Amino acid sequence: MKIRNLDLNSGKPAVCVPVTEKDQEGIIEHIQELAGSADMIEWRIDYFEDIYSLEKITAVLKKARAAAKNTPLLGTIRTDLEGGNFPVKSLDYRETIKGIAETGCADLIDIEYDTLVDDKGLIGEVENCGVKTVISHHDFNCTPDTKTMYDYLISMKDAGADIVKLAVMPKNPSDVLRLLQVTNDFHKNYPETPLITMSMGSIGTISRLCGQTFGSCVTFGADREASAPGQIDFEELKEIVRILDEAE
Repeated sequence: MKIRNLDLNSGKPAVCVPVTEKDQEGIIEHIQELAGSADMIEWRIDYFEDIYSLEKITAVLKKARAAAKNTPLLGTIRTDLEGGNFPVKSLDYRETIKGIAETGCADLIDIEYDTLVDDKGLIGEVENCGVKTVISHHDFNCTPDTKTMYDYLISMKDAGADIVKLAVMPKNPSDVLRLLQVTNDFHKNYPETPLITMSMGSIGTISRLCGQTFGSCVTFGADREASAPGQIDFEELKEIVRILDEAE
């Protein structure tokens, strides 16, 4: 799968950098700095000070698209249930996702799988706008059992995701190994479906470095501020990914 000039099936994980500034000026300035150096830029829209104004979100998004140039842009509204700032019970979640897609300015949009229990039609509406979907699940409390993690990936794929994403919190190194095993198994069985996985926190940092070995096609690195536990500096992450890629 190609997003602009980025090939997610190349075997080398793309380094995505989250932008978490609260105001328009800071958001655009940061995106301009990252354009061309990050493989992908994620705008964490749930950090935006006017998160409940679709009009203001779309205005910033249009400027963000220009600032990112040809770097793929991922739009994410992370809910409070999965570690973000947007109330999961808000009726605005669906309409905001749809409104973002309709601008055509984001190349990809993250949609939390658990918000789709009664509304899987949202995926089709987003894709009809020419936008790729990253269907995700984040567990900040634990690493579920192996079958549950694998079933989540299958369910997200079957729902129509272009890309599936799973992030979990380990309590010990064995949890990290199980997440990597699930990643490897899914990638082996469904190589046509791009996959993003990570084990969060300091214990799970290794999972952010070895995507090309187990099948995860995107890894997230921090620039000014981490958006999730365990993210490391994106410039260092790029260098590690490069070294591992050349060693294979």
